[in-house]
Amino acid sequence: MKISLVKQLNGTFKLAYDSDFEIAKKIKAGDIIEYQFKQVRNVKFHRLFFSLLNLVFDNQEIYTNLDHLRHDLTVDAGYYDLTYNFNGEEVKRPKSISFSSMDETEFKKLYSDVLDSILRNFKWSQKDIEENLINYF
Repeated sequence: MKISLVKQLNGTFKLAYDSDFEIAKKIKAGDIIEYQFKQVRNVKFHRLFFSLLNLVFDNQEIYTNLDHLRHDLTVDAGYYDLTYNFNGEEVKRPKSISFSSMDETEFKKLYSDVLDSILRNFKWSQKDIEENLINYF
């Protein structure tokens, strides 16, 4: 079973949706349940990440494909799995950034690390990026 909770100001949690209430009704009073915390990803922040990628893509001349740019920035930021090709050579494959693969905390760290990669590799200032990112969001 999976339910969504909203933390209240008094420190307690309440069910987020009607469907969660239906699931919670199946739990008997006194039952002990285990809860694993996972912060739901913010879709606006996800869109901001792709706006950042589009800003970079539109203002560079190296890449002809946005996915290749995203791949290289993700790997350079340290978010990759190491595999091997047919020749036994190491290949760095970017980790998935899907909502089910990465929670909000991890995604914020990825965003920060990718931004650092952009600043390092494209030699732009953070101020320039912040001023122009609004045009892409």
